[in-house]
Amino acid sequence: MQDRLFQSEEFGVSTQAAATIFFICPYSTPIQKVLFAIRRLLRTGYHVVAYQTTAAVFTEADPMILPELISQVRGDIRSQIAKLTAEGVTEFGFFGSSLGSFILYNCVGHEIPELRWGVFNTGGNIARGLWKMPMLRQLHEARGWSLPRLEEAWAKLQWPEFGRLDGCRFVFASSRRDSIAPLPNISQYLEPMFSAGAEISVHQMPAVSHRTTVIVGLWKGPQLVRMVRRPSPLDG
Repeated sequence: MQDRLFQSEEFGVSTQAAATIFFICPYSTPIQKVLFAIRRLLRTGYHVVAYQTTAAVFTEADPMILPELISQVRGDIRSQIAKLTAEGVTEFGFFGSSLGSFILYNCVGHEIPELRWGVFNTGGNIARGLWKMPMLRQLHEARGWSLPRLEEAWAKLQWPEFGRLDGCRFVFASSRRDSIAPLPNISQYLEPMFSAGAEISVHQMPAVSHRTTVIVGLWKGPQLVRMVRRPSPLDG
């Protein structure tokens, strides 16, 4: 297993007046490929800390890499928040796409209580989503993994303990034609958040696949963020 399973890059200037968005790229997508989405957030006035994750999280067919990746990213976000808070930043949100969305699903609540609002750009069952990707499924089958075993290995990640989410606002962006993380299947993953007190909305995307759903969500980043972020008195 690699020592460091992600890379990060900071965009814009952190100020007391600018909310910081923790932005996690889709699986196997470098930051450079989603600069268009980051720039749209910057033009809207946000400060962005972006993360890209190693493709080995799935290509190594080792289910223990995913929880370690989540733990590493979570630790880095905590460190970033501590540093930014010391600099006077008071507001933190997030924008995660595909795998990035799943990582952030495991960051909210008692894990990182400062994340009060954010966008899940697609989301659902991580094991079933992987199993629908032929190359990744074959790699896991070659290592002796079945879908039920994979779901069992990732059960604690799929159903995290959030603690209380009172006052948190999240939006899930999805499409009925997304075969990897279809819109009709996400309600069961929203229920634990509802029960914990979060305010959640679902935004349906005009897309025809998982990839195009993610791309549309990235393009609509500022619009989706506006759905969950309450205006700050510092917005002026």
